[in-house]
Amino acid sequence: MSDRFPVRPWRLAALASVGLVSASFLSVLYHVVDVVGGVSVFGPLVVASFALAVVFRALPERFAGALAAVLLAGGLAVYVVVMPDVYAAALSVDRVLSDTVALLTGFSVLRMAEAGAWALAVTPGPVFLTWYFALRENYAASAAVGGLTLGFFVLTGDSGAVGTMVGVLGAFGALGFGTLDVHHARRRQVEIVGAVLAVAVLASATVSAVPSTGNPLVPQSATAPEGSLAVAGDRVGVGGSITLSPKVQFVVESEQAEYWRAGVYDRFTGQGWVRATGPDDAGVLDDPPGRTERVTQEVTARQPLGVMPAAATPVRVSGADYSVSAFGNPRPDGALDNGDSYTVESAVLNPTTTELRTAGTDYPSDVRDRYLQVPESTSDAVRSLTANVTAGAETPYATARAVESWLESNKEYSLSVPTPDGNLVNQFILEQNAGYCVYYASAMTVMLRTQGVPARYVVGYTPGQRVSEDTWVVRGVDSHAWVEVYFPDVGWVRFDPTPGNPRETQETQTVEDAREEGVEGVDTEGSEDGTYTTTTTTTTTASGNTTTGNTSTQMPGIGPDRGIRTVADPGGGNVTDPAADGSGGSGGGGVLPDVPPGTAAVWTVLVGGLLAAAHRSGLAARAYRFVWVRTTPRGSPEERVTGAFERALYLVERTNRPRKRGETVSEYLDAVRADRRARELATLRERATYGGTVTDEDAERATALAAALVAETDRRTRPATLFNRTISYFKP
Repeated sequence: MSDRFPVRPWRLAALASVGLVSASFLSVLYHVVDVVGGVSVFGPLVVASFALAVVFRALPERFAGALAAVLLAGGLAVYVVVMPDVYAAALSVDRVLSDTVALLTGFSVLRMAEAGAWALAVTPGPVFLTWYFALRENYAASAAVGGLTLGFFVLTGDSGAVGTMVGVLGAFGALGFGTLDVHHARRRQVEIVGAVLAVAVLASATVSAVPSTGNPLVPQSATAPEGSLAVAGDRVGVGGSITLSPKVQFVVESEQAEYWRAGVYDRFTGQGWVRATGPDDAGVLDDPPGRTERVTQEVTARQPLGVMPAAATPVRVSGADYSVSAFGNPRPDGALDNGDSYTVESAVLNPTTTELRTAGTDYPSDVRDRYLQVPESTSDAVRSLTANVTAGAETPYATARAVESWLESNKEYSLSVPTPDGNLVNQFILEQNAGYCVYYASAMTVMLRTQGVPARYVVGYTPGQRVSEDTWVVRGVDSHAWVEVYFPDVGWVRFDPTPGNPRETQETQTVEDAREEGVEGVDTEGSEDGTYTTTTTTTTTASGNTTTGNTSTQMPGIGPDRGIRTVADPGGGNVTDPAADGSGGSGGGGVLPDVPPGTAAVWTVLVGGLLAAAHRSGLAARAYRFVWVRTTPRGSPEERVTGAFERALYLVERTNRPRKRGETVSEYLDAVRADRRARELATLRERATYGGTVTDEDAERATALAAALVAETDRRTRPATLFNRTISYFKP
């Protein structure tokens, strides 16, 4: 065994680097199975694939490649078998090619049907082949296989910045340390490898190779970009402090106030939400099954919009080019510009409490499959707490009301909260006392799903500021997130667990501050004159929340209903997660920010590599000399005289030539025709070394002579530009 697996330090380092490459792409696959299921199978599958590499390490490479291809093909065949019938029926060469192109251009694996089965299907092949080559000490091939696998997940957008950087460093490390092992490395080669790793870090941080994942050297801020929480992207992160825009987003002319729905998300990842639909899935505008009333709205954009807000459920749209999402939401074909408008007719659900209580649990299979998913990382304590909260609920409606009331009563509203470290719902329910709408809506959705109640996460806007009989002005601060719960024979019913009063107070203050600061775009079409008032009317929504009509006490910029926010991303990607993947400050007021371990590791490699490069190039020594020659020597008179002389000799050699071996100081100074001050310092140093008769006055004279030589040398060698002057200080 020792002959086959010799314990050599650089080989161990190379294998550890291969481990980093493997961990980087396996972490993506593990996240997928954690979200959609399959964790119990994933670990044994990885171990079995590694064991296969150990057993077949002596296999010729062409046969090993064939075995890896068989593993991959077999896994994908199993995936096709478990796919839903509707997808399997549509399977064709064109469909496979289009799906592949979609994945390679940013379509997240988490959006795939049966994503967990796909992740398990593709795991054995790259694990086996990566370690097969590594155990045969073919580190170039090992790094290539692992790097290509990681690169695939970079293109899908599923690999985060730090994870990608760790994988890149692992690939470089496998190549570098493997080379050191073969050539019996010395310190010079080690420093070169360190410098190469630093270059890899800088190159990856400077050239954005990771779509929408941020800079791996800097943890993302705990403050999201200013804007709206209603996003156009198919995946959103949630968590961390946010800033919402007080500017008007759009104006709605409508017969009544509604929540203006913009997007629906069905799959929770632990740190955000995705739309788990195929790349070409399309929906239709259709009436919900329950009792409805028709509401017509005309929406006019006042900022560029990538969404088409409308009351749920839209059944007819005119005035703009659009497509329909799988969830029945219209979305524009391109962004709507300022002044663009469209008209929507919506079938708004109007169920009675009795209908909701008696709706039962006869859920369609597609509703059960899609809207009961929770990550396996969801804490058992969350499940247990939810069961206790809903212990007295005998119907899904009662369960939803119990969870809604518990969140309203037990959590405080705040826009300034720490970025979650791990599963957002776990942290918000079990550890965190405050949050805003995305926290509340995410928590309620997951809590209901743990109790077998289908629910989904929805973003959009609360009604906004009413400025006339049938006109509402909607700002970024009105963007919101809420929950929709499914009831058989009724449809998707809105619930809003976010406390209304503190949210409205925050919105009012934001708008008033913006007005005082003269921010443009805060008002339009009479909104600066205050809120339109009518006779107070109170109705009860299906969720049991009360909705109060606008009165003279309502502040401008605030809708009458409770709501949640969404932050618009100019690129249509993740905007609400200031850490999406990353981590921001703890929010605890500490002196130092929380730095994720992966980021700290990347910085360690970068700093170590830069130090190695500085040492190898001599830059570190030159920088030291630059500082040293300008400091005053200290100590006894003899030490100060000797120190001043050494500085003078360095300056003479720097401006002339180095002293030759065997050449005395006197001979050297005569040969280069050194300055008289250098000669006087040589005389003082000779007395200090051999005579021992120097005094404090001699030492002061020596340091003054050295300082004068420094100033004279700087003056005579000063280049024409500040840049060249700076560079010249580091010349040998």
